[in-house]
Amino acid sequence: MPKNNQVLPKNSWSSNTAWFLCFVLIGCLAVRTVFVHVFPDERIKRQSLSQYWEQVPVSASRGDIRDRNGQALALSVPSVSFYIDPENWLPENADELGPFFGADASGKFKKKLPGKFHWVMRKVPRDIAKQVIEKKIPGLFTIRENRRMYPHSELASHVIGFCDIDNFGLSGIEREWNNALFSPPQNRFFVRDAKRNLFDIIGSNAGMLDTGAGSVKLTLDSKIQQIVEWKLREGAEKYEAEWGAGVCVNPRTGEIYAMASYPPLDLNDRSNFNDSKKLRNNVTGRVYEPGSTFKPIILGIAREMGVVSDNFHFTCTKKIEIADGVVRDVAAHGEVTLEGLLVKSCNTGMAFIGNNKEMTPHDIWGMLRQFGFGVKSGVELSGEEEGLLRNPDEWLGVTRANVAIGQGLAVTPLQLAMGISAIANGGELLKPYIVEEVKNSKGEIIHQGQRRVRNAVLNPKTAIWLRRALYKTVEEGTGRAARVNGIPVAGKTGTAQLAASGVYVKGRYASSFIGFWPYEKPEYLLLIVLGEPKGKYYGGEIAAPIFKAVVDEMLQLSFLAKTRDN
Repeated sequence: MPKNNQVLPKNSWSSNTAWFLCFVLIGCLAVRTVFVHVFPDERIKRQSLSQYWEQVPVSASRGDIRDRNGQALALSVPSVSFYIDPENWLPENADELGPFFGADASGKFKKKLPGKFHWVMRKVPRDIAKQVIEKKIPGLFTIRENRRMYPHSELASHVIGFCDIDNFGLSGIEREWNNALFSPPQNRFFVRDAKRNLFDIIGSNAGMLDTGAGSVKLTLDSKIQQIVEWKLREGAEKYEAEWGAGVCVNPRTGEIYAMASYPPLDLNDRSNFNDSKKLRNNVTGRVYEPGSTFKPIILGIAREMGVVSDNFHFTCTKKIEIADGVVRDVAAHGEVTLEGLLVKSCNTGMAFIGNNKEMTPHDIWGMLRQFGFGVKSGVELSGEEEGLLRNPDEWLGVTRANVAIGQGLAVTPLQLAMGISAIANGGELLKPYIVEEVKNSKGEIIHQGQRRVRNAVLNPKTAIWLRRALYKTVEEGTGRAARVNGIPVAGKTGTAQLAASGVYVKGRYASSFIGFWPYEKPEYLLLIVLGEPKGKYYGGEIAAPIFKAVVDEMLQLSFLAKTRDN
């Protein structure tokens, strides 16, 4: 320790100086480093641009959807996506985008853009993409992606559904079986060489990206589907209906051969996806009051409960007062038998039975639930409605009578089709299915559709009696317009007034016909519904002829197939 006024040794002074110089040097290096990074030399900027890279996720291949005969309904096909490299982009080139991608795209890119990468338009069909590429617009580049394509556009569109721009399922089968069909996007890496040319380092020009997604095979028959769609559309347009539905099933197995909805939906035109009317699958996603097509169900329940017998007779008047309401008929049919209630579609007779004290609201409600009303059918489609079947404690006044004529409750067309199928097959309510088989990416079957009984709802004798009564309804009664030469058809017409805000509106009807054939051993069941037609509205006048037209075409199709086989 030096004393006061004592001089430090020379070597100690030199050591402090050295440390000071080190700190100054380190400080200068730090300042220079910050300066170089914050304010780089122009030569460094140019060099860094030659080391450009970007990671972009692009759509891989999605699994196929096919009908029961292997006909392709949804495929993944190669397409071209366009993007802009801001470094090479000149805003004045934006006008050249307009003719191909629209005014919005042209306006969006009329400015200097930040970053490295901007999508212009994705999944452009090859014919249009070729025209754009031939323009050689500076700064506009391409990536190969896979686009979801529907070969038949509108065919079974409400069943198939659609995907978003990245091939993720949003509705229908595409959504319900997305886990099997979807392949996660693959990343593409783009680099720029010293000449500032962009390259895909995993080779985007090699073709489709395929990660081996699974596949779905439906129970639909494309030929039957096409017939039902054509005839439903013709009828809906002829009578200016707001909506329409058609469903054809095998009543013995629950397989769905056709499921059609009107208005039609073109899956290849994404602008349609903003129209809620076109998007709705009316067979599973719309509820309506079934009207007289519901009478066979109620009559079957009444017979099962012993409320009526074959010797039942009723004087059918034009109206009948029940509790706090009035049930009306088209005409006074006079004295009718139990069978005649269906053949002549007598409202007052059915209302009388529905109001019978031996059939309590809880009894009827419980049986209707057994028939599948008020609950989802379980078909392999998203967006299915469960219908409207109010709690029996709310069945006051004229409610039971209304339910007996198919009013005061709401069903989906598929629910009604399966309910009447129970009559056609001998008394079993089946679970409908539209998916025959699903395979994973390894080709292994992970789901297989099959016949499943939900409930035994009718005695076989009751089912036989109802089939005969429905056959006479077509031969002699309100369903005569559905008669088909060469094959016995059983069926029932329906005309139901529709309500708005809890009040029935004059002029708003749902017109329908449901039938099956051959009536003794049914192989097919078909339901046709037209919602809110203009002019004529009775089911026997407008829906029954559509049914007949479909059956005629199907018989012709079957005849041609047998001719080819022979």
